[in-house]
Amino acid sequence: MRLNTESFYRNLFFIYIILGLMLVFDLVVLSTDQGTMGQTTLRLGPIVVVVLAFLAYRGNPVFTYDSDGEVIIMDSKEPSFMRMNRIFNKHYEFPKRKLVGYSFSKWPFRRTLSLKVSSKDGGKKVVTVTISYLSRQDIKDLERSLRGIISKNKKLGYIEENAV
Repeated sequence: MRLNTESFYRNLFFIYIILGLMLVFDLVVLSTDQGTMGQTTLRLGPIVVVVLAFLAYRGNPVFTYDSDGEVIIMDSKEPSFMRMNRIFNKHYEFPKRKLVGYSFSKWPFRRTLSLKVSSKDGGKKVVTVTISYLSRQDIKDLERSLRGIISKNKKLGYIEENAV
């Protein structure tokens, strides 16, 4: 199954442009006439910071999932900021047979997917990805795909019944 939210990012890019224009407007107003426009001062900088903090809290807008073949590939990225830090660009790739379990968590305005993957040393690693921008139908499809992979792993003996 393949899943991609790259089309949503085009809309978010325009929001970034508007936020940038708001900052430029705020700087221009502050530099002219000591920042006063008549009796009131309009500050757009704090609004921009709050909106950017909210978007950072929601997580990366582009999520790609591919479970075709023998490998699960997941990408979570923010194309505008991914050159700045690794937080904005995450890539996970592992064989399907290593998937042990999964869980979804829902916070206000934020959803995350946690995958339990068996490691070489016999332990389990947890891979967490934000999926806030997926629709309900996409989340149902993703859950159906993961459930199918885990049931197939149980049938083939990769997962013990009491290990999950």
